[in-house]
Amino acid sequence: MVRLVAAVVAASSLLAGCTDAPEDDATGGYLATQETVGALPGARLEISGTLRVLANGCLVLERDNGKQPWIVWPPGAVPGPQGGAKLGSEVYLPGDRVTATGTIAVLADLPGGNRDDSYYGTLGHYCDGDAVGVAVLDSIRHAAG
Repeated sequence: MVRLVAAVVAASSLLAGCTDAPEDDATGGYLATQETVGALPGARLEISGTLRVLANGCLVLERDNGKQPWIVWPPGAVPGPQGGAKLGSEVYLPGDRVTATGTIAVLADLPGGNRDDSYYGTLGHYCDGDAVGVAVLDSIRHAAG
């Protein structure tokens, strides 16, 4: 229990220091980003699915195969309204169908992903990235149609 509380406090602290979003826009959950596009390893492919926000505030990508990996967003993404994310002028809300370029990874493959005291480890464990995997996104757009 103490470990979970520490993870939540650390995740909240990381969010406060990582975003420029106004506080009233930050109704979303625990949003992690890459420092630079392609900074995290893995073969890049097109990934599509529907954005979902879990009860704990974590954003996942519900893929057509039924899997729901936790999302590491492109650089510059910040928590957005209604539990979503904002990247540049685009707002991504739960329920939005999206197409992205990126990779599907294992949390332990991210820098510090296997440690509870690291950026990706704290957020990834809290968002069950160790169990459901991670969608590392280099770019994202709303799906056509």
